Amino acid sequence: MSSLVLNVTIEIPKGSKVKYEYNRANKEISVDRILYGASGYPQNYGFLKEALDWDGDELDCLVIADQSIGTGVVVSTRIIGAMEMIDDGETDTKLIGVIDCDPRYTHINNLKDLNQHLLAEIKDFFQTYKNLQHKKVTVRGFKDQVWAVKEYKECVSLMKKYGKMPKATFLKKMKKAHPNKYC
Repeated sequence: MSSLVLNVTIEIPKGSKVKYEYNRANKEISVDRILYGASGYPQNYGFLKEALDWDGDELDCLVIADQSIGTGVVVSTRIIGAMEMIDDGETDTKLIGVIDCDPRYTHINNLKDLNQHLLAEIKDFFQTYKNLQHKKVTVRGFKDQVWAVKEYKECVSLMKKYGKMPKATFLKKMKKAHPNKYC
């Protein structure tokens, strides 16, 4: 499969404990909360403005890079897979990509090319980062690049169809129409 390179807007720099959130209505990024636990984000964490995930927010993407990238910066990212996750009863997929402009990452084209311990760190972070908030997160597992591209295209379609709908209305409609996406 040829690689898919997307422009990811960074919300949270690698290592940060500040949880930022993008607001589609006013197009601003603001502080949502400070993480309750001891860990910071294991990689740069951003979103795709053109894709709406089943949780009513833009589709998330982890951008693997050696550097911490600032909030609001757009990064050319090569998609190599995804992590399927349920957060507080809602599907909350995380695409996984590598920074596309760094020659240190040109050999990484799928999740198997990554150090598997890095994937274990990512999984562990997301399984535990809301424990002190008493919220349940379930990581269902990692998916390959083909699955990730299909999920991205589905989320682009959701944004085109429902992107102007308020989040609460979208969730209510989707939970009724697609109960398999919500637990």
